[in-house]
Amino acid sequence: MRSLRSKLRKALHKTVHRLGFRLVRTPVFERAIRNWELDHQPFYFVQVGAHNGITSDPFHRFLIENIAWESILIEPQSPCVQTLQSIYADRPNIRIEHAAIGPEQETLRLYKVSDTAVGLPHWANQLASARREVILSHKDRIPDIEQYLQTEDVRCLGLAHVVAKHRFPRVDLLASDTEGFDFEIVKQIDSLPSSPEFIYYEHLHLSKLEYEQSLGFLKDRGYLTQAVNNGDTFAMKRC
Repeated sequence: MRSLRSKLRKALHKTVHRLGFRLVRTPVFERAIRNWELDHQPFYFVQVGAHNGITSDPFHRFLIENIAWESILIEPQSPCVQTLQSIYADRPNIRIEHAAIGPEQETLRLYKVSDTAVGLPHWANQLASARREVILSHKDRIPDIEQYLQTEDVRCLGLAHVVAKHRFPRVDLLASDTEGFDFEIVKQIDSLPSSPEFIYYEHLHLSKLEYEQSLGFLKDRGYLTQAVNNGDTFAMKRC
């Protein structure tokens, strides 16, 4: 059986390669999103904590490949916002918001690794959080991280405010990567006109209690959840 399966797989790959494509096994969350978007175009995507749009971003490829995605990328760090604006300058369907999501009309103090720091791991500029302790928790990999720590006060907007500003009729996919503030983002789905079909959020920096509460919150609202990897959770509405 294994020999037959191997031969079939090889033949299939050869056929696809001759047509200029390749076969890859896609994650469950990606298959679910792909299947949904085929029948729901345009597809409405909101990403909170977009960073630079490339590094460790599971949705960059979606945005590059799909002109049918109407997207709002929300990012509080000024240098990252400039990068996003440069990358997507020719894509009017992708809007960039320089803000944090939180209590509306308030200012959020963001703790981050200095923009001018040198000699640090390539991922260090991804460390930006409303929680100082989350940044300092990386001390095991950056022992002197305190000396690179700086703060930036950024404006806060409510999730519903941003969605309404850009006249999105709904949100199909909400993604959040905010270094420990993610449950606060997820809770704001209650302020939307309708709940997203899919939610993808980082749970790595949530406490055990917060993570359990986030799963309970989503279950109560009709979502099925699963851990995508060691640090992210994917939620989708029950059929």
